[in-house]
Amino acid sequence: MVHSSSSAGHTPYSTHGEVRYLERLELYKTEKPYEVTFAPINITQPGVRRTNLSRKARPVVIRDFSTKRDSFSTDVQGFELDSFPTSLSTSELRDTGAIETRYHREAEAYLTRKYEAKKIFIFDTTIREAREVASLPQDASVVLKNKQKMRPAGDCHVDQSSGSVRRRIMHNFPDQGESLISNHRVRVINIWRPLVWPYHSHPLAVCDWRSTVMTDYALADHTTPVWEGESLQVHHNPAHQWWFAKRMDKDDVLLLKMYDSEAEKQSSGTPHCSFDWKDEVVSAAPRVSMEIRAIVFS
Repeated sequence: MVHSSSSAGHTPYSTHGEVRYLERLELYKTEKPYEVTFAPINITQPGVRRTNLSRKARPVVIRDFSTKRDSFSTDVQGFELDSFPTSLSTSELRDTGAIETRYHREAEAYLTRKYEAKKIFIFDTTIREAREVASLPQDASVVLKNKQKMRPAGDCHVDQSSGSVRRRIMHNFPDQGESLISNHRVRVINIWRPLVWPYHSHPLAVCDWRSTVMTDYALADHTTPVWEGESLQVHHNPAHQWWFAKRMDKDDVLLLKMYDSEAEKQSSGTPHCSFDWKDEVVSAAPRVSMEIRAIVFS
């Protein structure tokens, strides 16, 4: 069943872009989708693959929701724009040390207020730079613990599966994990903010989860030097409804919900990816953005 995702109001600005979806291959009926983000140095056989993910770009219409931000929320569509001022400068928001020591503290306070949380656990910091990593292979990243520098992600996905969220909680809270899961509403929230303005290069497109169906998703393993995770890759469906924030001010953040233990009642995870904006200003500075992922226990 596709849930209704219409919203009242004037017709918003719309553009066209391409979304890279996971293809519906026969292979995935017998082999789970996977990706390894580092060379498997202990495997020497020729033909060993780091991934079996096969994607195809599909044209989609992407509408602007920044002019009607009050009509969107993480509990309904799965994403929203909100104001989250920070004491850190733009240059400090590119410094993972400053992010960990200061921004994380501010984010914990912000998420606690917004979601009436009892506990916040931030487990990932990612800086995405379209220019500085341009010389790296498309799938490359620089990873140190849970701090990453990566390209804007052009492939449609949801960061966390329910199994991956549970494993992360049990790994980080071995003595409290079962109690945290049983006694709280558990959400994974991504706080995403651009660090270059005007914000034109490689915008982030987000899909209203209500326009998806269960068969649109495929579990995929993602192995890094520090974690074995599981995401949801997304197959194309012409019913998908895509949105982006055409305008974001310096205090604005885009909140994406990646998981919700009350998914039967509220929004589940939010498919998303970057896209090439056809109306992008030619002279626009390459995108730089910063995001953190947090588990919110309410």
